Amino acid sequence: MFLNLSRNSKLKRIGRGLRHLRRGTAPERIRLAYFQYNERKRLAWWQSQIGKRHGLEIVLQPGVRMQLNLDSMLSQAIYCSAFEMNERRFLNAFLRPGDVFVDVGANIGLYTLIAAHIVGGSGRVYAFEPCSETYQRLLSNVHLNQITNVACHELALSDSIANLNLNVSQDGYDAWNSLAKPIAGSSFASKTIETVKLDTFVEENNLAGRLTMIKIDVEGWEGRVLEGGFKTLSQLDAPILQVEFTEQAARTAGSSCENLYRDLAQLGYRMFTYYPKSRCLIDEPIREYFPHLNLIAAKQPEKVCSRLRARSKSPWYRLGGTGLPRRGFEI
Repeated sequence: MFLNLSRNSKLKRIGRGLRHLRRGTAPERIRLAYFQYNERKRLAWWQSQIGKRHGLEIVLQPGVRMQLNLDSMLSQAIYCSAFEMNERRFLNAFLRPGDVFVDVGANIGLYTLIAAHIVGGSGRVYAFEPCSETYQRLLSNVHLNQITNVACHELALSDSIANLNLNVSQDGYDAWNSLAKPIAGSSFASKTIETVKLDTFVEENNLAGRLTMIKIDVEGWEGRVLEGGFKTLSQLDAPILQVEFTEQAARTAGSSCENLYRDLAQLGYRMFTYYPKSRCLIDEPIREYFPHLNLIAAKQPEKVCSRLRARSKSPWYRLGGTGLPRRGFEI
């Protein structure tokens, strides 16, 4: 490809390369170029398989396998683009055996599977996924890994116990299913689902004071989840949270990410982004607009940082799960 470039283009590339060498950024640029090349290669392979198979099985990271579905944009992102890799690094660095993790908006189980592998038999994972088809795919991934420490619930968390209409994608945008108006996809069906409050679930399952971490990704409904968990999340020993901030989704649900930030602050949380190279938290100030960001909310960030630093690097930091699929499977 380099040989087909014009002389001016070659000189410009050589010049950029020399500048990166002088600045010491060449290794980072090489890694980025390799990642972009690998992403294009994977996407081309993925598209070539549509219509030939229903899905494939990958090694997500050491010890964790996952079934992906070729009719899902989320599955494509996981396979082709190292979807939410920093967040997955945080999970691996923070969780410990014996912890209790709650996955609100579990989809097919990306966070559920990683968390279950880490917390082990002495820990517990509670996964909530209200869409029946996606829920079945979640169960398949749990069974694939022969996991016994996960409790899956075909429910949504909200601010009330009710039956609500969920907008379910019919064209591959299942990760954007929402109780509000979805922000991605063009074809949706409305399905009635059950909702519960986090406080009610915690009380019924004797989980008060035992939760380690909750991931909340519910396409604009995050504020309702917080309201339904006010009692649990108001406590000093409340779990740390990973909360999705997506402005468009929040506004279609009748709120905003600024309101979500303030709700978390009123509960006593401070907001951070995770910097994986040094395994530390960086303060994230309030904004008027959050395009898309997953924030870590913690009440005692110094304890979180201490736990992060105590985790020795493991082989999974080499971006486990980015190899070719182990085999295809039929759904």
